Amino acid sequence: MRELDNVLDDSEKVFSEGQPKFWPVFLSGFAMSLFGLMFLVVGGFFVWQGIRAGNYLFILLPHFWIGVIFVIGIPIYKALVYKYTYYAITNKRVLIQKGLIGRDFEMIDFDQITNAEVRVGLLDIMFGGRSGSILLSTAGSFTYTRHGQAVQKPYTLSNIPHPYEVFKFFKKVSHAVKTDIQFPNKYRPKVNPGYKTGYDPNQ
Repeated sequence: MRELDNVLDDSEKVFSEGQPKFWPVFLSGFAMSLFGLMFLVVGGFFVWQGIRAGNYLFILLPHFWIGVIFVIGIPIYKALVYKYTYYAITNKRVLIQKGLIGRDFEMIDFDQITNAEVRVGLLDIMFGGRSGSILLSTAGSFTYTRHGQAVQKPYTLSNIPHPYEVFKFFKKVSHAVKTDIQFPNKYRPKVNPGYKTGYDPNQ
């Protein structure tokens, strides 16, 4: 369900938007499901043996339920989260919508972006029709390990269709908007004499 309009400014215009490809998103938890399968098989064996012996308390074995959560819960979670995942490139920033219970939004202003890159993974090639992810880094996009070490954690537009085309469009808009912010001196006189005026990406 798209809810991007809830966070758009009055003068903000959406130039490009979309959703990730379903199968790369859905299968991205496959490795964890395989890990859970081991718990499910081992735990299921002991549960079955316990039930055969008349001891139904074995069904409470935590290893069994850990396996159930990983094997069944993760794919269900991925499918549900996909429904609420959207992205948009506007005349001011990049927006990422996600969340299951409530909507979460990540907003990356163009002038805060320090680095951008495209990545196309195996799942993108095999199941996404050559989809890919765009990673955007800012000066503040860091997370910290339990040892206190800072690690770069870029904002990610995951598994989107036509990643290279979207990336080129993003770079074009980003460059133009950054230029207008830093040099509001009639960079495009006939169309955009200042950052607060309308910007046409086709110009």
